[in-house]
Amino acid sequence: MKKLNPVMLAVLVSLTACSTTKDTTNRADLAPVKVEASTPAVKETKLSTDFTDEGIKIFYTSSGELEKVEVTGQANAWKGNVEAIAEADALAKLVKFVYGNDVSTNRKVSILGKAIENAEDSGTNTAASGGTINSNAKELEMQLDKDKNNKSSSATSQRTAKVITETLTETVNEMSSKGRLVGVRKVKDSIKDEGKVYQALYIWSAKDMNTANFIRNKMQMQ
Repeated sequence: MKKLNPVMLAVLVSLTACSTTKDTTNRADLAPVKVEASTPAVKETKLSTDFTDEGIKIFYTSSGELEKVEVTGQANAWKGNVEAIAEADALAKLVKFVYGNDVSTNRKVSILGKAIENAEDSGTNTAASGGTINSNAKELEMQLDKDKNNKSSSATSQRTAKVITETLTETVNEMSSKGRLVGVRKVKDSIKDEGKVYQALYIWSAKDMNTANFIRNKMQMQ
């Protein structure tokens, strides 16, 4: 058997190593996978409509879930029990909003439906922030007046808006039956008009109402 000299042996070992080692640098299955950042859908983004003249602001989702309601209440600052009077004023505004003549149910449905349409048309740029898309009832009414002669209004948006108004009505009914703002918390108050008017902002939410009812039921069982 012929012996290989050390140089030839080293070259042979080097070639064998190269032929048996796989080149993994260009393999597609080992390439890093690029994960695209997910953009929240519009239905996951909160919407709000401010009925400024009525002192009501409604927060909801485009899927028809009523999230919370903001309402302002006022009282003459020079009278006693200003907080109780302001709360009664806030409840009165909620009741009037639902049953009053200033904004009819059909008009509310149209306004909220238009807000939902605008949110859907805004695309992912507005929704990507995950915040709240705000709208004003007066501005939406102006859009509705312009759209009066066409049929661009979405039936789905109208049905969703109707669910929101029905939920709001049920909520106000429950509050009215108890004579106070059940599940409502005051978030801030202030004195207006050179100390003449006390004003408070109240927020209702389904979570707060359920918590209040749970605590009340527990107390009644004791």
